[in-house]
Amino acid sequence: MTDKEFRKLRRSALIEIIYEYQRREKEMQSEIEVLKEQLSARELKISEAGSIAEAVVKLNELFETAQKTADEYIMQVKRKCDAEASSEEETAMDVLEQNAAEESISCQTKNE
Repeated sequence: MTDKEFRKLRRSALIEIIYEYQRREKEMQSEIEVLKEQLSARELKISEAGSIAEAVVKLNELFETAQKTADEYIMQVKRKCDAEASSEEETAMDVLEQNAAEESISCQTKNE
């Protein structure tokens, strides 16, 4: 509307126009607030996604380290078991050799 058209309007019509503009302004302000909240929520989700991705990377590193440590521990246990088995085999061989020697001596004494 032009200035002339506004001047020709009655007071009641002008009040209605002003009222309508105020109503629209309130609607737009509330819509702006909703949009700001949505934007804030999205920004939070994006920052959380970054935090989650970082946490996943750190967890992966932690699991890899734990796996390496477990593998090393298992290897140490296997080496220890192998060493003990070898030691037991040597002890068993020594016992068998002693028994064989004792039997050989007892057989010799019996034969004499």
